[in-house]
Amino acid sequence: MIVIVVLVIGICVWQYQENKRMDAEAVVLKEDLTVQFGEYAKVSDFIESLKGTLIEDSEINTEKLGDRQITFAYTNGKKKRKTAEFSIKVVDENPPQIFSGNAYTVQIGFDKNLADVLLSGDDADDNPTREILGEYDVNTVGDYELTYRVTDSSGNQAQKDFVLHVKEKSQEEKAKVKTIEIADILQNYKTDDTKIGIDVSKWQGEIDWQEVKNAGIEFAMIRIGYQTEYDGDYVLDPCFVANIEGAKAAQIPVGIYFYSYAKNALQAIEQAEWVKENLKNYEIDLPIAFDWESWNSFNQAGMSFYTINKVANTFLDTLEKAGYKGMLYSSKVYLEQIWYPTKYETWLAQYNSKVTYEGKYSIWQMSEAGRVNGIKENVDIDVMYE
Repeated sequence: MIVIVVLVIGICVWQYQENKRMDAEAVVLKEDLTVQFGEYAKVSDFIESLKGTLIEDSEINTEKLGDRQITFAYTNGKKKRKTAEFSIKVVDENPPQIFSGNAYTVQIGFDKNLADVLLSGDDADDNPTREILGEYDVNTVGDYELTYRVTDSSGNQAQKDFVLHVKEKSQEEKAKVKTIEIADILQNYKTDDTKIGIDVSKWQGEIDWQEVKNAGIEFAMIRIGYQTEYDGDYVLDPCFVANIEGAKAAQIPVGIYFYSYAKNALQAIEQAEWVKENLKNYEIDLPIAFDWESWNSFNQAGMSFYTINKVANTFLDTLEKAGYKGMLYSSKVYLEQIWYPTKYETWLAQYNSKVTYEGKYSIWQMSEAGRVNGIKENVDIDVMYE
């Protein structure tokens, strides 16, 4: 019996090796067997010619740099199933990106790492090396000519010269925000193709939703909760229940947003599940928005641009599978520079009298200083396009 088993195994190994040999004769690969990190690729992208038909043109995972062994199956001219394999290399040829300007000003005694606060990142490397080249003293007033250099794990580099201005400490008064009355908003932006709305959280305090409805508000995006910090707890907004129940009682269509510090796909799933759990007793009319905007500490989050985009899409994918409609919230500058095109709708933040963003969006957050009857504090004003 042992001899028979060994013989059978030997025959199987011989047949596998023979298949490999025949497959090598049947498959002609392309000369370039490299693919850019994060790029969509499938098996057929690397095959010049094949004596047969692919059984499945599988997508290739390009989320990890380096060599990848690809095995695929096909049927030959005699309709027999064959296998073949080849190696590709996932590469990163794109340099990191630096978003700082030509000058940066700090007050004397500045106690943060400049390399951490000057926004930069890479498409593939979650933790590129960030350096400030040149001498400077944050305890001495003056102007310092420096270079910011970022290097990723593939050796790609980006650098930018800038001037660091170290100034005496001063008591700068915060500029007063000019408020906008809801009547003016309705007059200037309400059309047959738009709806005027607000987005609210605990910062607006107690709201008289019937008064809000009477003032002309046609929809509301309500914060369900937030994450306290990176790896922090998920907290229900103290006014969420009162806001969603009040808005629905006033028959105002409602959407939801969650303020996130998610650093990876697992946390994104956890947060989406948390949202689902806390929303289970309510029906909503509008999308659930993913709100990630801690760009001043992005360098310390340990994320590439690919990772932050994957985090957002994972959060929204999880909710979409549960039957909800997803939406990405962000301001114009980050939509243009960091966020990738997505299948989900966009909620654009641009505080301006008109939109200058050239991408697609379905809601425009136009002001943070709206004045609406029924709300004591300033409130964000939104325009929805139908």
